[in-house]
Amino acid sequence: MTMKLKALCLATSAALLAACGGEAGDKPTYENWQIGDVYYSYPYDGQDGVSPKTPLVLRFSHKVNVDGSNFTLLECPSEGESCEDTGDNRVALTPPERVGGGKGVVLQPEAPLNLTTHYRLVLNDINTSNGEAQFDDGGLDFVTRMSVDGPLAERMLSPDLTVSKIIPDGSLLQFMDFSTLRLQFSQQLDASSLVYGDTDGDGSVELEGPDGTVAATLLVKGNAVTIDPQSDLLPGRKYTLKMTDAVRGVGEAALTGGFSQSWRARDSQPRATLVQEVVPASGAMEDPCNVDGVETAKLTGAAINCVPIQSNLLGGKDATLQSGDVHAELAFLPNYPDVSPLRIARNSLLTGSNIAVKVGGDVPAGIETGAIKVTFLSDASGYLLPNPYSDSDQAPKQVKLFMDVAMTAENPEANGGLSQTLLHVELNGMALVNDGRMEIDAVGAVEPKVLGQETAFGLLSFHMKSYADQDNAPPLVLDMTAPVLQSMVPVANASGVADMARPGDPVILNFSEPLDPATLVAGQSLDLLSSGVSVPFEWELDGATLILRPGSPLAMGTAYQVQVSTAVTDLAGNPLAALTRDFSLPSVVGGAVPPVALTTYPGFPCASNNEHWEIEAGNHGFCRGGKTEDDRNPVPQMPADRSIRVNFSQDMDPASIVFENSLACGVGSFRVEKVESDANGVPIRYDENGKRKYHCESGVTGELKVGARSLVFTPDQPWEEGVSYRYVLMSVNGTGSQQPDDCNSGEAICSVAGKRLQTALINAPGVDEGGPDMHLHFVGASRNDSVFQPLRNLPTADLNGNGRFDAGEPGYEGGEPGANTTALLVDESRGANNGSDGVLSDPELLCDLPEQCGIHVVGGLNTEVFGSAEYRDLQTGETVIDPETGQPVRAVRVGLYPTLIQASSVTIKVTLSIGFDLSDIETPTETQYMRMRYSCVAWPTDAENYCGKTNPDGSYVYDEIERQGLIPGWIVATPEGPEFRTDVDLYLDAPYMHITLDGEHNLHSYPLTMNLGGPVTFLPDGRMVIEQINTNTIALDVNLKIIEILRPSMYLQIPAQGVKLQYLGEPIKQ
Repeated sequence: MTMKLKALCLATSAALLAACGGEAGDKPTYENWQIGDVYYSYPYDGQDGVSPKTPLVLRFSHKVNVDGSNFTLLECPSEGESCEDTGDNRVALTPPERVGGGKGVVLQPEAPLNLTTHYRLVLNDINTSNGEAQFDDGGLDFVTRMSVDGPLAERMLSPDLTVSKIIPDGSLLQFMDFSTLRLQFSQQLDASSLVYGDTDGDGSVELEGPDGTVAATLLVKGNAVTIDPQSDLLPGRKYTLKMTDAVRGVGEAALTGGFSQSWRARDSQPRATLVQEVVPASGAMEDPCNVDGVETAKLTGAAINCVPIQSNLLGGKDATLQSGDVHAELAFLPNYPDVSPLRIARNSLLTGSNIAVKVGGDVPAGIETGAIKVTFLSDASGYLLPNPYSDSDQAPKQVKLFMDVAMTAENPEANGGLSQTLLHVELNGMALVNDGRMEIDAVGAVEPKVLGQETAFGLLSFHMKSYADQDNAPPLVLDMTAPVLQSMVPVANASGVADMARPGDPVILNFSEPLDPATLVAGQSLDLLSSGVSVPFEWELDGATLILRPGSPLAMGTAYQVQVSTAVTDLAGNPLAALTRDFSLPSVVGGAVPPVALTTYPGFPCASNNEHWEIEAGNHGFCRGGKTEDDRNPVPQMPADRSIRVNFSQDMDPASIVFENSLACGVGSFRVEKVESDANGVPIRYDENGKRKYHCESGVTGELKVGARSLVFTPDQPWEEGVSYRYVLMSVNGTGSQQPDDCNSGEAICSVAGKRLQTALINAPGVDEGGPDMHLHFVGASRNDSVFQPLRNLPTADLNGNGRFDAGEPGYEGGEPGANTTALLVDESRGANNGSDGVLSDPELLCDLPEQCGIHVVGGLNTEVFGSAEYRDLQTGETVIDPETGQPVRAVRVGLYPTLIQASSVTIKVTLSIGFDLSDIETPTETQYMRMRYSCVAWPTDAENYCGKTNPDGSYVYDEIERQGLIPGWIVATPEGPEFRTDVDLYLDAPYMHITLDGEHNLHSYPLTMNLGGPVTFLPDGRMVIEQINTNTIALDVNLKIIEILRPSMYLQIPAQGVKLQYLGEPIKQ
């Protein structure tokens, strides 16, 4: 009986699906009965949440012959308002591309569209053989999505948090007994505020049925929410969605009054299962999306079922080919002849082909993704609808499919960087029946994060075809494989110490497939312990990645244990093998020292000498304590959508970082201010007592997030292009002005040890001193496509950051200096006295431990990745030509933001000969600092490397990157793998070094050049690691003045390969 019913349902469904229409010209028809129509568009009319990088895809009933004059894209005032062509609101488009046998057209805006903006596409005089094709209301309207992590104003459509869309709506899209609810909000959400359960109790979200709260899975990301019932609903019964005002958006906006909506579940029985094949674009095993003869999509002209991911970090040349079978359950079509619901079950799987990862699309990374899998995290909901643009019998039906998926990769290095959840992926397409087989062609966009830093864009040209013999279609393949742990952060070394982790880092576990969130219960199936005691934490699933965020930051010197029990399963119920992972953060020895800012973005991390800056001329001066002849640092530009970021050397006291978040000037220990400017937008300078000052015009409001060793400020509104701003890190200068309450009064930013922030390090502040306030000016600029990539110098032996190697800190393994160390030698080949001249002789490095004869680095580095470009030699600036092809070599262009690097002390023993008196002198350098120098200077204007230097025709000598002064670097391909190369000019300062008899030394603004290169690799958790080793020998000629007539010298050197720096990407999930 069951088989007969299934056969009857399939036969009935096939008969009704055969009414899905066909396009003019597919088969002989009475073509003249049909006028020229639009049959399809992507985005569809009225679509919101559209990617700003979207193409515009159109398909017509007949072939069209078009050019750019036939299309006008308008930027409209706001959603819902009329949109007139004013001439100045036109958006530039690339020339139209004809696809799909001449019936399709693809348009691409020349630049990404603006966020949260209403656009209208207008067709102009598109004539077909059967008349002019046009939209019924004169245009195609759509709205671009909100920002995911930019300024707060761009993370919302309105200041009031509301539900902006529900799928299904219960009207056109029926609420079925197998429906999954999808909600979209007017703002990005605070995911922690959405708790599924009884809203009369602790829950803030509930689907209530006749028997109370419906068991369901809640998924939340961005502004999207999915409620997926674990079992079918009861037909004909009432269900109510409830949400309380505890639901929060950005800026703590509440869902005022809560929300409630009710439906009656429609009956889908008896259902039919239609098995469809996701047709491969080609049969090639390697790079199947780019081979000759690949099958292309009629809608886009791109290879079918291929997802090319476009990004600066990965380029845009490679794509993964999706394949597999889709088992769609169809509601009984005789009951739903117009709008036909369907469901694709949770845990359905599509498998993508392997990609050999290339950095920037041109430099092989040395890793492959393996199979890329797309797993359905909830039931996908679909509908077959009447064509919205044409009422012709020939017009194909429209298909809408809403999915929540996890993207994962087979190989750990790739999975760590790509694993993530993508909610409300929407496919919009058309359905036709050819030779008894239903074919669906659809277009959808995905915007995955790459390495946690860049939002990439992928356009899916989806094509699937039902099997002709449904009775013998491939059966559903059950998932019988248990999930396994692929990688973890923090990762413990052989001693059990997570030496590349720091307070504030999350705990990240990357699994081979998504876990079932219902099986994760904090303190039971999942736990984080310290000394055997559970510590409070919040958890989140993102794709196949489980992130634990401790309530209190991970602490140095503390041991932890992560436990996951066998109660945790994948979506199919396969249990995880119980796992326990132990790690501890490095132990800190010695007393507390004041914190310093290791990196500041934008700007250089020091208090500037305000006697020499000219902010209005783009000149930020130089660091206090430097020489008057030092380079002048440029005033940086800040892209409109970026956040201010500061990283510190110590754990910071969050109570000391006071941000008032108001328009008032001069309040708080952390201030963000708009600088007073004249009518032309030029900052106004005031000369007061020999110092140059700039006044605040108003405060800048926004969101400040304070981490254990970091702060991030995101403004409410985008930075205005050409407008001058500053942010201020407050401290207290000099012991006489310090007060006991500095760290809690808003006067100074302090560490948890109560030490004030030091801001003028080359002035040699005392151990209990702070420093002058650090004013960092910048100018608002337009958005750019490059990728901001912060890096850390880890691991390091100077764990307490006191500028020396202390007994008990991690030493050299096997006697070999490790990462972030620098060797220093006496150059005995120079000078009359074995490496010295004058009254000095026999210099040598003195150390009780071998590590104390090396220099240990504490620091970080901000970088900008610009993508693939023609590789230019670092010394000559000339384009490098491949001798085999005769073509320019492609490499990935990178810019380094100059910053300050702290280096540990070394002690030099030397014999001093004055008359007949011979004495051995021991001189520690004390803490040293290296200032990376900008590649161009802001002053003087006649300098050879002046940032604003122009050609005779007025064009700039330096491009927009070089005028920022960023240090150029390149990721290049080598036979051994990718390598990063850069040449860095620095100033070396030893401000604390004391010379006998109150003498002087020349290690102030001492110029050095490091020619650096080294491999780029990826950890199993996906983080990028860059090693840098110097290829040049670096001379350090230490010239002394002991008394006026005694001017001896010592000759030191950093040998080639003596510098061993390691830069590590931040944890991919924050």
